[in-house]
Amino acid sequence: MRERGIGGRRSLTDVLVDIGRNIEDILRFEIRLAQSEVRERLISAQPAGALVAIGLAGGVLSAFFLLLCILYALRLLMPAWAAALGIGVALAFIAALAFTVGMQRLGASRVRRKTGESVKENLGWPRPLTK
Repeated sequence: MRERGIGGRRSLTDVLVDIGRNIEDILRFEIRLAQSEVRERLISAQPAGALVAIGLAGGVLSAFFLLLCILYALRLLMPAWAAALGIGVALAFIAALAFTVGMQRLGASRVRRKTGESVKENLGWPRPLTK
């Protein structure tokens, strides 16, 4: 137990030190909570992640062979270098468009997490008391 000041009251310094320690404890526990939430989500998502990876690999391979098919078909109409150039330009355009739209949507959809809101809430309560 801490020593009490005049009249059994604690000094302002002791109160501020206690507030600082309490905020530090709250932050430490919030970080542990966030870590455990992320760990739980990763563990539960492992089987689905493996299936997604297999699906992506299959999709990439099938896209490669479809592009190869298009290249061979275009070679009947034009020189091979022109067919490859046309496919490359088309893919570059599609990739640039997808990247631009994705970045715009990513910037527009900033989602708050429960833990982040909880940390902000816990940090916000001492401010009115100290003003």
